[in-house]
Amino acid sequence: MRPTIILLVLLYAQFLFAQGTPTALRPDIQVEHYLDVQPEATRMAYDALTGQLHYLTNNGNVYRVIDNGVTAPYDSLVSTSNDHEITTAQGLVFHDSDMFVVGNQMAGDLWHGIVARGHLLNSGLRAWTDVARTTYARGGKDHGFNAVVVTPDGLTLLVNSGARTDHGEVQSSGGIFPGKREEPVSAKILQLPIDGLDLIIPNDEVTLAASGFVYASGVRNTYDLAFNAEGDLFGPENSGDHDDPEELNWLQEGAHYGFPWTAGGNPNPTPIAGYDPVLDPRLNPGYPAADTDFTYDPGFPAPPNDVVFTEPIANVGPDADKIRDLTGGIIDASDNGITIGTFTCHRSPLGLIFDVDQVLGGSYTGDAFLTSFTQGGDSAGFNPNAIWGIPVVPVDPSEDLLHLTLSFDELENRYSLSAERIVSGLYLPVDAELVGHELYIIEYWTSTQRSMWKVTMPLANSIEEPDGGKAVGITLFPNPARDVLEWRTEGGVLTALDVFDALGQLVRSFSQSGITGHVPLYNLAPGPYIVRARIHGSWITRPLVVVH
Repeated sequence: MRPTIILLVLLYAQFLFAQGTPTALRPDIQVEHYLDVQPEATRMAYDALTGQLHYLTNNGNVYRVIDNGVTAPYDSLVSTSNDHEITTAQGLVFHDSDMFVVGNQMAGDLWHGIVARGHLLNSGLRAWTDVARTTYARGGKDHGFNAVVVTPDGLTLLVNSGARTDHGEVQSSGGIFPGKREEPVSAKILQLPIDGLDLIIPNDEVTLAASGFVYASGVRNTYDLAFNAEGDLFGPENSGDHDDPEELNWLQEGAHYGFPWTAGGNPNPTPIAGYDPVLDPRLNPGYPAADTDFTYDPGFPAPPNDVVFTEPIANVGPDADKIRDLTGGIIDASDNGITIGTFTCHRSPLGLIFDVDQVLGGSYTGDAFLTSFTQGGDSAGFNPNAIWGIPVVPVDPSEDLLHLTLSFDELENRYSLSAERIVSGLYLPVDAELVGHELYIIEYWTSTQRSMWKVTMPLANSIEEPDGGKAVGITLFPNPARDVLEWRTEGGVLTALDVFDALGQLVRSFSQSGITGHVPLYNLAPGPYIVRARIHGSWITRPLVVVH
């Protein structure tokens, strides 16, 4: 539920005036305007076959970006909803000579979730067929079919089927669907054969479970999906109107990510006996649904039997990690020695990409990047210039590009990350794409202020490689360390890091790539340790002291 159209019109001039030009927050990157785009852009994808960027709009139009190096870049319409029948389109990806568009078509009180394929013909036109469809009940918080990615082996499409509720509440659509909460097919990541034709995804719990179409469950709205260089799948998701952290998840087949029982590591309060929304410090009383959807819900279903929820990735900071504590105040998590899972509430993280081919230099090699859609506001979660009024991101500017450095702990089998803002001042950025060492960001809105921006990053060959006259090294800080240890290399790129205790036993093992990064030290007893790092093929060691 959102403020009325009248309110949007009244605020129109204000939010147009309030927007500025994106600014690079690091000296090694440059931001420039690339292209003015059509209204309501929802997705961007690169076609390796033609070497051209494409973008998708909400009404189902696909535009090719023409950049001949002579004239200014411009777009050209190549497909519409008349081709693929998707009228609310939010997913786009290319593989070989096929374009895949993902989204929904309204059918009375129902939605058709559609995955469509456009096969490129010799004529330059596309022949359109269905990969798969499903049908489910419309609700008040529908997220629908949106994100799509091709698995690294090229055999499977993974598709996000978002929730039809905010937090698992009844969404009866005015009584049409009494007692209806989530559907069997919603709040899931689906897997489909890339060569599938006219598949029907069953909206029945038993049949769906037996179909093999379910990859993961318990995801509210994983609006983007991306693989890293190691072939691990990640997805960001927003957590609803309650002030819970927004998640980044390592998505593994068969795992359950907690929705609607948890969000950002917090329990859903509405099934708890005696819950009073008026006394909830994480519920803004100005939210449109605060007095209806957020009430004690005795009919809330119990979680599945024998299911262990997979926790979101921990963010060690320094950015995008504000939390609302149980007093109702906003604190910076990393400044207070804690982590969150994963980002400041309501950031709406979108546009996840990885430097899979490790073409980027500087401190970016092999890392991830993420845009944040929602505007920032005050400690009450309000911004008078915001297009939706509330909720916005409290005490966090958002609308930015984050640089994410992920670390994998091989012993504990989990990721953590550090987040750094590297571009500010974007306006409702909805997606990003990396082409070579140039990162493109596309903005969403219906006004004349909507752009595609180009962020030029350093190339990997700008890293000085060691030679006979330059030794490799590593600096650890702080040392002594508490919960998190930072590192910086000299003379080469780090590819692995191990931590040994005083007895020589391996206690942490990380696969990383870069010249800067971090490793979590949680649960390590205080005392002396040895850090062993692999840099440019050489192993070097450094002493470390852990303190409480």
